[in-house]
Amino acid sequence: MKIYALLGFLCALISFNAEGKTSIWKIEKDDKVAYIGGTVHLLRASDFPIPKAYDQAYADSDVLVFEVDMDEMAGAAFKMAYLGSYQDGTTLKDHLSPEVYQKFEKFCKEQKVPIDSLLTLKPTMASLQIVMGKMLQAGATPEGVDMIYTKRAISDGKKRLALESVDDQINALFHDKVDADQIILTTMRDAAKADEMLDNMVSWLFEGKVELFNKEMLEPMKKETPEYYKSLIEVRNNNWMPKVEAMIATPEREFILVGGLHLVGDIGVIKQLKAKGYKVTQLD
Repeated sequence: MKIYALLGFLCALISFNAEGKTSIWKIEKDDKVAYIGGTVHLLRASDFPIPKAYDQAYADSDVLVFEVDMDEMAGAAFKMAYLGSYQDGTTLKDHLSPEVYQKFEKFCKEQKVPIDSLLTLKPTMASLQIVMGKMLQAGATPEGVDMIYTKRAISDGKKRLALESVDDQINALFHDKVDADQIILTTMRDAAKADEMLDNMVSWLFEGKVELFNKEMLEPMKKETPEYYKSLIEVRNNNWMPKVEAMIATPEREFILVGGLHLVGDIGVIKQLKAKGYKVTQLD
């Protein structure tokens, strides 16, 4: 799985495309209006400023909606550590083939990553630790789009809602029905390109390059780790849709912010809304 996909919701110098589009959509139906925007959860100083369309959607909204309650997520570190680790006495070595484990040992040695710190972790958590380390080395911080607008909403006293619980998100991230070998192999393959991949992730999202985001990020995830794609993207998108529609139907205007991978592709929230008869306009 490409590390774009593993971060899923982690979505560089920003050079806006000729069309000037962004990953903000205005949703309209029956005189009701809402906005949906894509996020990345890690940003670097070079990734600013965030496109103006985000501020415009924020200013025109009454309610901010995130994947999860950011306050709740801040207190979920212990739960993530527990569910992301093996609790049955096995280690990552027991779940990898001998060939892949040998490659993983070599990778950790070359990257100066202490392998012992990863062996108690499930493959998705181990991969997340590796990727996060690479992103932080590249100057990224957790002050991503969602955190920025959470703080602004708190300061402005703007109402905040969530599409799912922290438990829902953690269970989607760290379930056991994944191919451990495939996750570790593709993580090792892509780790060397972490900086470049973060550049692409941010620029494609902020430039609204939906087709590239889908082709280079979502489709590889779907092909390489279908079980993970289903739990992290497909199931959650489908679970969110009734909630999104109910929110749009209210008199209040919502600004819904979710990871960019949830907005693209055949199962993406944007395509599903179009299929249900909503007027969907990608903003400049």
